[in-house]
Amino acid sequence: VKAVKDGLYNGKQFYRSDFVIQCGLHGSGVSPPGNLPKNETRFGTLISNTRGTCAIAHWDVPDCGNTEFFVNLQTNAHLDEAYGGDCVFAEGA
Repeated sequence: VKAVKDGLYNGKQFYRSDFVIQCGLHGSGVSPPGNLPKNETRFGTLISNTRGTCAIAHWDVPDCGNTEFFVNLQTNAHLDEAYGGDCVFAEGA
C-alpha cells in the first residue's frame, strides 16, 4: 500500500503475458524501497495461485519480494512452492 501511496507505480505498465501479467519497477530505473521482511506464504494461510489472484513476485531465493506483483492468468499451482512460494495477497472476482 505504501508503494502505491508514494506513487511508485505511476506511469508504470503491465508487462509479460504468458501465464501471468506483471507490474512493478523492473526496467524503470527506480530502485524498490526494499524487500519484504518475510514471505507470508510460509507463515499464514496459503491461498493458491489460481486464475485471477494477485501475488508478490520474487526471484531465486525466498523472502526477496518487493514492488513486483503479478496477476495469474491461469491456475499456476507450481508458484505455490517455487522458491518458497509466491505470496497471494488478493483475489479478483
